[in-house]
Amino acid sequence: MIENSIGNIVRICLPIPFPLKTVNVYALVGTHGWVLIDTGMGTVEGRAALHEGLSQRGLTLDNLQSIVLTHYHPDHVGLSGELQELHHIPVYMHPLDIDNLQKTWGNPQISRARFQQHSQFLVQHGLPKQSIEESPLTPEQQRMILRVPPPEAFHPVNDGERLELAGEHYLVLWLPGHADGQIGLLRERDDVFLAADHVLPRITPNISLDSPENRPDPLQDYLQSLAKVSPLPASIVLPGHGEPFSNLATRTAEIVEHHQRRLTKIIDLLTQQPQDANSITIQLFGERIKNSQAHRMALSEIIAHLEYLRGQGRVTQTINQAGILYYIVSAAASKEQAL
Repeated sequence: MIENSIGNIVRICLPIPFPLKTVNVYALVGTHGWVLIDTGMGTVEGRAALHEGLSQRGLTLDNLQSIVLTHYHPDHVGLSGELQELHHIPVYMHPLDIDNLQKTWGNPQISRARFQQHSQFLVQHGLPKQSIEESPLTPEQQRMILRVPPPEAFHPVNDGERLELAGEHYLVLWLPGHADGQIGLLRERDDVFLAADHVLPRITPNISLDSPENRPDPLQDYLQSLAKVSPLPASIVLPGHGEPFSNLATRTAEIVEHHQRRLTKIIDLLTQQPQDANSITIQLFGERIKNSQAHRMALSEIIAHLEYLRGQGRVTQTINQAGILYYIVSAAASKEQAL
């Protein structure tokens, strides 16, 4: 557990059982209470680290006023239901991810059906059926580490709204891409930017398309969201993973470059022959695919890039007799113009 503060914003680094190892949550501390930005997961280790971090700053859950969830991914929302139930506080979130959260984690039966739908979507993009595995978590285990607030606890927030949190004003920025309902918060007094997983200091956020229920072009969304935040006069950026950083415009440019390189590689591969998304995934990620979950995530990223290229008119899509989707470079495609 790492705990440090930026003025009256306290960063607490919590353990998560994923490759990134840790997630940042933030306590916005005011005169009469405090607000929690994201919660970490409801594991024994995560819960203990949160309590320890709060204790070191003299904060108690008795003075918790509200929770803001930046997006619906499990490492950011896992304790939210438990905290809301215990302290009867409002939970703020973008409406798209309120829906995603309820459908994905709110009911084990719905969650399992959603997982199966996602699996079928990936099979259509070339993932071998034998690679599909059920989640290792039973519905009961899932509920233990991912307790979701009831629908009536949520207060939907939208782009451009201003929230008063711990006595200060924050501008809500809707930043779809990493998640359909991803939001960031800009403190208006000093331009501190709580970026969540939209912009990370050392790695690029996962930009995936793994279901027809999602927004259809997450990479287009993401690039537009990067363009939206790049000119912000952010004094410091507080990310969902990793250390706080400055030079927001420089970092967004680096991330755009990363995606441009990947799009160029995909065009190069498709120029050789039409291919399905899974074939491209294996060629680009290779030995970095360590298990079925990593395979699904990598494939979902490649689908997002292919659908971006299709939206730009640079590739077209066809379907073979086995029902697998293939991508073909369009006549107008030019790798120098991938973005």
